[in-house]
Amino acid sequence: MRRVSLLGLALCFASVACTNYRDQLERADGHYRQARYEAALSNLEDLEGDLGHFDRDERIRYEYVRGMTHARLNQRADARHWLAIVRERTDGDSRALSEEARSLLERTLTEVDTTPAAPTPAGAQSNSAPAAAATPATPRR
Repeated sequence: MRRVSLLGLALCFASVACTNYRDQLERADGHYRQARYEAALSNLEDLEGDLGHFDRDERIRYEYVRGMTHARLNQRADARHWLAIVRERTDGDSRALSEEARSLLERTLTEVDTTPAAPTPAGAQSNSAPAAAATPATPRR
């Protein structure tokens, strides 16, 4: 009986922990949509060690929001890294991203690959947005 109780307690804790990770991803996405890119990036960086708790769609959403956040902050190498992962994971899967999100992904990847980065003072981050839309469609869940 005690073994069953401990197992139930462990499952309950795991369920609460996964909910917290998903909530934090929602907060990061919300910050991104509100153009609060530094706050979004902070939430996303906190989640990086816990990506194993996400299912495939949540992980794609994390990578997409992270890449787009880096792009908005003009952190081109990081944007390229995360968005290239999203493109690779979603290649051939039309359900993984909405058409709008897929289009913005491709446009942003092209822009970070071809547009030279604007010089910024040491330690400063630019808030210029490389893509036309300020808030992309959320990848489908």
